[in-house]
Amino acid sequence: MLENYKKIHIIGIGGISLSGIALILKSLGKEVTGTDRHLSMTTKSLENKGIKVVKDFCEEFVKQADLVVYTSAITEKDDDFNFSKKYNKKTMSRAELLGELTKDFYTISIAGSHGKTTATALIGYIFSCANKSPTIHAGGIMNNTNSSVVVGQGKYFITEACEYKDSFLHLKNDISIILNEDADHLDYFKNEVNYYKSFQNFANNTKKNGVLIINNDNCKLNKKELNLNIFTYGIDKKADLQAKNLQMLDNGCWQFEVFYLGLSFGQIKLGILGKHNIYNALCAVAVGIICQIPLAILKSAIENFKGVKRRLEFITDLNGAVIIHDYAHHPKEIISSINTCKNLGKKRLITIFQPHTYSRTRDLYYEFCSSFKESDEVWLLPIYPAREKPLPKITSLFLAKGIKNYNKKVRYFSNFEKCFSFINKIADKDCLFLILGAGDIEELAYKFKRDDK
Repeated sequence: MLENYKKIHIIGIGGISLSGIALILKSLGKEVTGTDRHLSMTTKSLENKGIKVVKDFCEEFVKQADLVVYTSAITEKDDDFNFSKKYNKKTMSRAELLGELTKDFYTISIAGSHGKTTATALIGYIFSCANKSPTIHAGGIMNNTNSSVVVGQGKYFITEACEYKDSFLHLKNDISIILNEDADHLDYFKNEVNYYKSFQNFANNTKKNGVLIINNDNCKLNKKELNLNIFTYGIDKKADLQAKNLQMLDNGCWQFEVFYLGLSFGQIKLGILGKHNIYNALCAVAVGIICQIPLAILKSAIENFKGVKRRLEFITDLNGAVIIHDYAHHPKEIISSINTCKNLGKKRLITIFQPHTYSRTRDLYYEFCSSFKESDEVWLLPIYPAREKPLPKITSLFLAKGIKNYNKKVRYFSNFEKCFSFINKIADKDCLFLILGAGDIEELAYKFKRDDK
């Protein structure tokens, strides 16, 4: 279908997903233009690669386009979207376009409430190491390539599959992966039942002769309703592929032994922090087994994988204190990040959190309140609204009241600058500052990297 469109205009081209898709489209010979509410390093990079980008809107770009693609974050009041109606242009959502892009490939889609970006990057890196020349579409900057996308020449398309607004249901997969299922995005799904049903539908979108890979330790699927080839992995529950003999090393990374159908595949040492990344590694090994990638390549790639920016990313050493930034914005992710950092040898763990969206803060309020209990202190910043308007009484100060039931040492900062100054004031060799959030809190984290001499 995409062969019918030569000129493609993208609304919201600065987003991590659409910026990557723009580069894939350009590699296919398309003439790509874009607009975004915010010009950034990402949009500058696109311009340097021959993609014209304008701030806010551009009627002329829409007028000339054969196809207009839009991010799910826009509203019907968006100027470019209304121009597309005015000129009777064919339109497609980001998710629909991604579905079209993957039709001509052997598609490996990675879904889950948490870990999608890291798992996508890891699987993509393995396929690159195996000389498969994959096309990789991730939701973050992969450290091994310093990009969110790799345009390959091979048959494999490895993509992150987002559940928000049922986006991943546009994908038809040769290999479908579900890393975990923990209710989220209830502003759209309304309740947990609908959320889990969406994952059930994603699983059923696997091609007839394809494979569904699932984490047996965190799976809400009704397997009886799935007429599929299923490959399982896990740590605690019996699975086709299991990690045993887990050990945390002196550097905070994990080592484990892999067993496939009861036979040992040997030990693997992760090169990135976080016990949860054992699951990502198991998932990647499962894909490797299905696609017949030699074990030696799997092991070497996993051990040399450098992770993704904003995922337990070491920022700097400040007066002996360690600063780490992580994308965690769901209670389960927060717990995982805190548990990882508690084991890094510092006496005082200070977690700094920017809540992401008013609806998530409201819908998971009690889960958020208890998720910080293992941190020595909790500092909060104002809620990052993303696509939302404020909700009555839902503020970081309201969240702080609930957190105090589990952690008495809670502070609130009204802006990044005040928080930055206070970190500089108290930082010493006993402190680890864990900066959490999926919004623009990266500006606070990277300010320390810029100021690092």
